Amino acid sequence: MKKPFPRSLPAPGRTLAAILVLALLSAPVWAQSFHYTYVGGGFASYSPNGGSSGNGLDLFGSYNFNPHFNFLAGYEYLGYGGGVSANNLDLGVGFHTRLPTRQSLDFIAEALFLHDEFDVSACRPFGCIASSTGTSGFEIAGGVRWHPPLRRLEIDGLLGVNTFGSCTDCPFSSAATVTGEAQYYFLKHLSGDAAITVGTNNYGNQFTLGVTYYFFR
Repeated sequence: MKKPFPRSLPAPGRTLAAILVLALLSAPVWAQSFHYTYVGGGFASYSPNGGSSGNGLDLFGSYNFNPHFNFLAGYEYLGYGGGVSANNLDLGVGFHTRLPTRQSLDFIAEALFLHDEFDVSACRPFGCIASSTGTSGFEIAGGVRWHPPLRRLEIDGLLGVNTFGSCTDCPFSSAATVTGEAQYYFLKHLSGDAAITVGTNNYGNQFTLGVTYYFFR
C-alpha cells in the first residue's frame, strides 16, 4: 500500500525549518547591491582552437567616477611554453544602470581598447634570438549582473565583439564572445570569482579563477 504524502512536517521538522528561515532572513545582505570600484586578480588560462594553451596571471580593476560610469583596466600575462609569452592590456569605460525588477539586476556595458604583445625567444647552439609582435583592437560588450535569491552569490553574463589589426602570430583577428561569471562573497568586501569565455573564429576559450576586493562603505 502506498503511503500518503504527509501534509505537514512533524513538530521537530517545523522547528528546524523555522530556524533555517530565520537564519536566512537575518543573514547580512552583503551582495544585494552592486559596486563598481574594485581590484582583483588570480589565475588565467587561455586555449585557442588548434593552438597550445597559455597559463598565467590576471589583474583587473575598476573605478566608479559617476552614478552610471566607471573606468576599467586589466592586465594579463600568459606563458605558452617554448619561449612564447603574451602580455595583454585593456583600458576602457563601463556603463551600468539598475533594471526595474524585483530582484537586484543591473544592465552593464563596456567599451575597451585592447593591446596584445607576443614575445618569442629561442636559443640554438650558436646563440639566442628574440622577437616581439604587437596588435591592438577594440571590444564592446553588454550584459547583466544578477543577485539570485541565494545570498552572497552573484552571476554575471556578457555578450561581446572584438576586432584586432593584422597580426600573423595571433590566433584570431576578430571574434564574438560569451562570458559567464559566478562570484561568492566570503566577506562583505571580498568575493571569490570564476569565469569562462568562449568565442567564434578560432577564439577558443578562456578560464579565470581569483578574488575581487570591493571598496565601499
